[in-house]
Amino acid sequence: MGYKREMPTILSEEHDLIAALHRGTLGAPPWEHFLAQLKRRTAADYANLFFQGDHDWLQSVQIPAVKQGADDINEIYRTNFGNIATLPHNKMRLNRVYSLDEFLDPDDPHQDRYKALFLQDSGARFARIMRVAEPNGGQIWISLARNFRNFSASDGALLGALANHLAIAAGTHSELERQRLKAGISADAIMRLNFGWFMLDASGRIIDMSEQAEAFVHEAQTLRKSPDGRLIVGRADAQGVLRQFLKMRQAGESVVRTVHLSDEPWLDMLLTNPPADLPGALQPVAIAFVHGERSNSAERSHHLANLFGLTIQEARLALHISRGVSIKEAASLLGLTHETTRLYSKRIYAKTGTRGQADLVRLILASIVALT
Repeated sequence: MGYKREMPTILSEEHDLIAALHRGTLGAPPWEHFLAQLKRRTAADYANLFFQGDHDWLQSVQIPAVKQGADDINEIYRTNFGNIATLPHNKMRLNRVYSLDEFLDPDDPHQDRYKALFLQDSGARFARIMRVAEPNGGQIWISLARNFRNFSASDGALLGALANHLAIAAGTHSELERQRLKAGISADAIMRLNFGWFMLDASGRIIDMSEQAEAFVHEAQTLRKSPDGRLIVGRADAQGVLRQFLKMRQAGESVVRTVHLSDEPWLDMLLTNPPADLPGALQPVAIAFVHGERSNSAERSHHLANLFGLTIQEARLALHISRGVSIKEAASLLGLTHETTRLYSKRIYAKTGTRGQADLVRLILASIVALT
């Protein structure tokens, strides 16, 4: 006989249980503390929770934990039962608490494997199991098991009373996982753009910097941090521009300067005024944005050639143009005549559908090559 979900009076200890359930959405693994509390509250020998997301990814939490060296329970379930329709998991009515006898069919040979993997080793003879769905399409299976003594009606009622809270907690966890994934992809995209920033005071000392800017300091020979914390640029002409910019900012002038730092890998810097409404007690006089290419010129030329159907020589020219190099300067850098370079540029414009250098620069900077 099943235990239909009821709404018993929730005592103070159940309030603690519900609080642990909702806090568990942030846990790693999720709901571990909640399961431990539920196991104590019901005097169960085992407590298990399976969470299947809306795209079939599977998480599980077991109390007590799987023994050291045992097969991973996620892989066991996915390999043996993930697509077996004869197992009762997906046939369970939502929010209904089942006993072990109701859950398993003793005459079904397909369920023997399940019994061998999940029941025989643990010695579990009695269980209460419930399936809950969350709004994003995910599902939770929660179960309690004992070796020697059956569960009471109040144990089943308690599990049923948690159904709505489980659905809410699972939905929250599912959405958090989705947002974590989006944030991770967004962070990776920003990292691929290879932008960093420095906040500088009037003397050029670094007040703060982004993670990518810190990477530039550690990896690039053109940027470093002096012992007294000032930003030092490797090229003398670029250091002179930075020094002059800071003097102008000290004088109250609103200015913007661009500085080329390195050719290989390509690295440049934009010096600008800080936002007027920047919060915090430390107010910088300047912001230095630094941008660098993640790959070398040969790799980027290869990407351009593949993307736009260019020859390697045309791609090399297109890369120089995207960096603001004139046709005449590019001819010298590539060891070509001015006439040959002009011919290549016309082919590039035709193949890319652009109308000139400015249009080509916009296209390349907006393309996927900017992420390489």
